[in-house]
Order: sequence, then structure tokens, then C-alpha cells
Amino acid sequence: MISLHNVTAGYGRTQIVDDVSVDLADGEVVALLGRNGMGKTTLLRALFGLCDVFAGTLSTDDGALPMGRPDGLARSGLSFMPDDRGVFASLTVEENLRLARRRGHTPPVDVLDVFPVLRQRLTQPAGQLSGGQKQQLGLARAMLAGERAVVVDEFSQGLQPSIATAALEALRTIAATGVTVLLVEQGPQLPLAFADRVLGMVKGRLVFDESVQRLRADPEPLTSLLVVG
Repeated sequence: MISLHNVTAGYGRTQIVDDVSVDLADGEVVALLGRNGMGKTTLLRALFGLCDVFAGTLSTDDGALPMGRPDGLARSGLSFMPDDRGVFASLTVEENLRLARRRGHTPPVDVLDVFPVLRQRLTQPAGQLSGGQKQQLGLARAMLAGERAVVVDEFSQGLQPSIATAALEALRTIAATGVTVLLVEQGPQLPLAFADRVLGMVKGRLVFDESVQRLRADPEPLTSLLVVG
């Protein structure tokens, strides 16, 4: 279990995330949805020390984790792919993957099978990849490093539908080993097909927390969340 408690965060004096608390179960695939500007990215960035955290704690069954300390979270087995993909442009694809590998941890998927284009471009600098290829490399790095949790911002950005589906199938395989998966996504289609639970965010607050099974039967709360009124 990974638990966020009363997280409030933003940038400088601007508060964007307002008192968010949520529990994420081991092996659960959770999608965080909401319109642009609702605080989804800021919440993830707060956890990994990429914005200002004004209040809140992060914990697991083993005790408190150092929220806002990306090095500490990495040592605890939490990985994060930010919306800029987090790849090292001057390093080759192979070097990017090698750096991401967590000692003593082998994920249950081969990322080069999930993303075949990376196998073809192992010796190419990551900065020369297309946007979609960088997205695949960022996802591969997150999968390699996430022994306890894989957190991804803007999951499907730049991905062809077939590649997005393959990546989600790989993440479900990873989750089946007990790894928590948290994805930010813009639309409802992929979460409703692959996630276990959907969190909805509006103006920095979580406004609903529903199982995908229930949302498939009654998608109205999700539709209301995402439609601009």
C-alpha cells in the first residue's frame, strides 16, 4: 500500500494541489484523470520533488517515505516518468536503459519486446528520437526502475494506439507482481479498458474515486469530469 496524506503543493506562492489524500494498493493500476490545469501533473511532481510541497506525507506499509526527495524514492523502488519523458538526450538509448535498471530487480517484461523500435535504435542518442520514440524510452525506463511503483504522467502522449495498448498490457503484467501503477491520462478510453480504478481531479482536489467496473456500468461521473462546461 502506498498512501498520500493531506498533500498540498504548487509553485512559489501559488497553491495548485489542495489537501489530497489517497491510498494505492499493491498491484493496482490507477488512472488519474481530469481536464488540463486541474493539478494532476503537480500532484505527481510534488511526490517526486519537482515542485513546492507545502504540506503532506507519503507512506507505505514499511513506514514513511521521503516525499519530495527523488533520490530517496528511487532507492525505495518508486519510478516516475514526467511529462517531459525524463530521458537523457546526450546518452544513447542503451545507456538510458542501463542507467534505469534497478540492481537486483528484473521486471516481468522485456522492454525491448514491448517497444521494438528501441531495440533498433540502441546506439542512437536519445535526443535524436522522435517524440513518440522518446515516450517509449521514458516508459521503458520507468518499467525497469519501478520495483514498488511505476508513476507515469501523460501516459499516451505521442503513442500510436497499438503501442499504447502494448505498454498498458506490459504495465498490467508488472502490476500482477504487486507493483502499484499510477497513470495520468487525458481521455477515458484507455483507463476504462485497462485500469482497476479511476481518480478524478478538479481544481486541485480529488472529487471522485471509483472502480472501473462501476464506471463502465455508469460512465456519467467520468463524462462530467472531462467535459468542459
